[in-house]
Amino acid sequence: MGGLGVDFWFKLIFLMAILVIILNSFGALMRKWLKVEKKRGFFSYNYVNKKHEKIDWTIRVIFIPLVFFLMLILSARAEVAGGTGWYTWLHPFYLFIVFMVATEGLKAFMEWKYAENKRAYIVTLSELGFGFTVIISMIMTDFWGLL
Repeated sequence: MGGLGVDFWFKLIFLMAILVIILNSFGALMRKWLKVEKKRGFFSYNYVNKKHEKIDWTIRVIFIPLVFFLMLILSARAEVAGGTGWYTWLHPFYLFIVFMVATEGLKAFMEWKYAENKRAYIVTLSELGFGFTVIISMIMTDFWGLL
């Protein structure tokens, strides 16, 4: 037969739900512990000021075409060289990590420099570090043995 079975999709949805619950719970606990106000909404992004918004959107506008361009290079090189070489760091997963560190690092810096509650940057950095820790643990343990 082939393809992905129903069992795979159930496990994937279950894993994603666990991941969302763990990350949101950690963020809520950190905000409560450090007495930082709750973010606006689930899919909203809180900018500290207009400067933060402008720099963040500049990063996003540069990053999106860069990802497509680098993926074209990666796919062309992989066909020629059999999938090995210096360009393997261009994999979308690594680029996503760079993007997350850049945007969240900018947010933490702007919170540290301009936010009313100076402890907000600690929450941002701890959420970033905890998120990477959870993702790395998932990869190293074969998604906690679920997939």
